[in-house]
Amino acid sequence: MDSELLSRLIGLVYDCVIDPGLWGNTIAVIREELAFANASLSLQELPSGKVLLNVTSGIPDEWAQRISLYELDVLEQWGGPANAMALPLDEPAVLSQVNPEVLDLANYSNRYYTEWAKPQGLIDTLAIGLTRDARSIGALAFGRHESVGPIGPYEVRIARLLVPHLQRAAAISRLLELQSVKTAQFEIVLDALATPIFLVTADLGIVHANDGGRTMLTRGDVFSLQGITLRARARGVGNAIAAAVKQSTAPEANLGRKGFNIPLHSIDGDHGALHVLPLKHGDRRARIGSAAVAAIFVAPIAFNGDAQDVVAGLFGLTPSEARVFHHVAAGHTTLATASLLGIEHSTVRTHLLRVFSKTGVRRQAELVKLAASLTVPLRKSVAP
Repeated sequence: MDSELLSRLIGLVYDCVIDPGLWGNTIAVIREELAFANASLSLQELPSGKVLLNVTSGIPDEWAQRISLYELDVLEQWGGPANAMALPLDEPAVLSQVNPEVLDLANYSNRYYTEWAKPQGLIDTLAIGLTRDARSIGALAFGRHESVGPIGPYEVRIARLLVPHLQRAAAISRLLELQSVKTAQFEIVLDALATPIFLVTADLGIVHANDGGRTMLTRGDVFSLQGITLRARARGVGNAIAAAVKQSTAPEANLGRKGFNIPLHSIDGDHGALHVLPLKHGDRRARIGSAAVAAIFVAPIAFNGDAQDVVAGLFGLTPSEARVFHHVAAGHTTLATASLLGIEHSTVRTHLLRVFSKTGVRRQAELVKLAASLTVPLRKSVAP
């Protein structure tokens, strides 16, 4: 799949944030591009269990009505509830790889398979976790028909590229309370939400801040204003926002995890995460007509993660650069890092210079501080 097509698919996903009614068409386009027979997207509120989204594509009505009868059987296929919940969120999961027994079509006796999947000629499933936290749980699943053959590396590779965009869209949709936003009234809708939101230009000039955003600016412990420019108190947070907003004007296939789940903490110990939504691409978002290139959402969700993984995602580090970052941020010298990784000192220096360029720092001491600002023990939520 070329980058232009991938950017188009990602654009469709982000347009669903503005209009959740587009999810049906979006998952239909993705499943057709990847040669899947059907797709289903679900999002539930926790702990109430309230269904927030339930969208299907390619599933005949008579079969869609019956699928709820097999919820426990579906989980059984994935090794039970505990095993399903333990699957990594940042990787697509292929059922036949998690449970090879499903490939023994003649002897596999799971009730969901024998009564629902087999009669439709379905032989495998690819699943993407959208969210799994205290407030919600959601997933997107694609079914493969026997006429197409098994799910291969190509489908997994494309799904992996879509994962952060699908998760970002789900997270921001929750903050927008899954409203369908008329583009001409975008700022009015934002003003009605408690979630702090900022609309910004490419150089982080504030075009609009809702009440929650203005309250955060008044408190001044997370953000401040320099003229009309939004500034984060923590350098790592500011650099991560800047990297994501800058990327928002480029093809969205290159955005990756930049601007998604940026760890945030205030002076008084409150914590949350920031999500950046690009606004200049896609049919729905391009109609907003604002000077803003991105919207920054402050989520009251406790987020935690390994510094290496967080920084690698937020700044687009390669695996090699991430490994060098991990050791240098831990206080090791470049010579010690070279020894620990079993590579040449000159190679470490080359990777480190690229890390400096991508993260916006110039010295190792600054890199250590950046890592500390993006890895926090989260306990509470950021108050608007």
